[in-house]
Amino acid sequence: MTPPLPTRPRSRASPACAANAGRGALSGALAALRSAARVVLAAGSCAALVLAGHALAACGASDEPGAHPSPASAAAAPTRYVFAFAWGSRGNDPGEFDQPKGVAVDGGGSVYVADRGNHRVQKFTGDGDLVAVWGRKGEADGEFRVPSRIAVGPDDTVYVSDTQNHRVQAFEPDGTFTRAWGHEGDGPGEFLRPRGIAAGPDGSVYVSDELAHRIQRFTADGRYLSTWGSEGDKEGRFRQPKDVATAPDGRVFVTDSANQRVQVFAADGAFIAVLGGWGEGPGEFRGPRGIAVARDGRVLVSEFRGQCVEEFSPGYAPLGAWGREGIAPGRFDGPRGIALGPDGRLYVADMGNHRIQCFTPAGAESRP
Repeated sequence: MTPPLPTRPRSRASPACAANAGRGALSGALAALRSAARVVLAAGSCAALVLAGHALAACGASDEPGAHPSPASAAAAPTRYVFAFAWGSRGNDPGEFDQPKGVAVDGGGSVYVADRGNHRVQKFTGDGDLVAVWGRKGEADGEFRVPSRIAVGPDDTVYVSDTQNHRVQAFEPDGTFTRAWGHEGDGPGEFLRPRGIAAGPDGSVYVSDELAHRIQRFTADGRYLSTWGSEGDKEGRFRQPKDVATAPDGRVFVTDSANQRVQVFAADGAFIAVLGGWGEGPGEFRGPRGIAVARDGRVLVSEFRGQCVEEFSPGYAPLGAWGREGIAPGRFDGPRGIALGPDGRLYVADMGNHRIQCFTPAGAESRP
């Protein structure tokens, strides 16, 4: 079922991700404090700095899922994710990929992949068995030009950011086309290279409009609701936002890529917090791309240049990271989209290695 992992030679050195670089406890704690100090809460909120200490290591006990805590109670141990399995290799046959960029999981555990270079969507079981393929290069309904991200709504509608067609397309879980909206432009409901896409718990659809440096919000059927953001580095502004995710409580998380940070908003676009900043220390970023939010509020961010995945507590404190550049299991070549399944599995679109990798929390069953 699972094609062998590719073995093409590497042409670059393999820099370790910062959280796995073996820094001393003191330097890690100081970096954590600096990163925590960058967490800026909206006016009227209670700010708290959390010193993660030894919890910054990439391994540790997983907390029991629970209600979203306040930032003041954000101390948490990192989730120790372990490599479970991977599938895919470069090609255009069913089950193969050409630079997969987006991944999403529905409530039943099915995995959807935006297969960028093949201009299509592929659907798999949670174990990587192929279920369906749809799409080809083009501009007609159900066709794509560089699909970048994918999301699944609470009613199992599948949304795809059809980037170079400057639109969003929606499908039934079996790939049946239902609707599309948007065209090239910078007006309300128009797009300049839509990238990230996410569906909120109320069914709202959020799109990161990359070259317009903004987030747009729509109803589930594509009716325009609101916009926030413009180009810049102040709170609530963006430089090339790449991805967007929603939390169970409706908060919206955006990877503000060229600003090397993640911004957090209420569902209506009101600014809440910012985390990150350029650097190699815990909680800092080198090319944040994909983002996912767990049921308990933990935040996971993939780093394109850092070649790793970083984890943050529900109160936005850095907890650790794992990964480095390479082709071996658990290593990455430009990780992009990430998604969490209902069973806690983490799926990563390992774009440059043309595969999907699956990680499970330590102690969980890795595969049937």
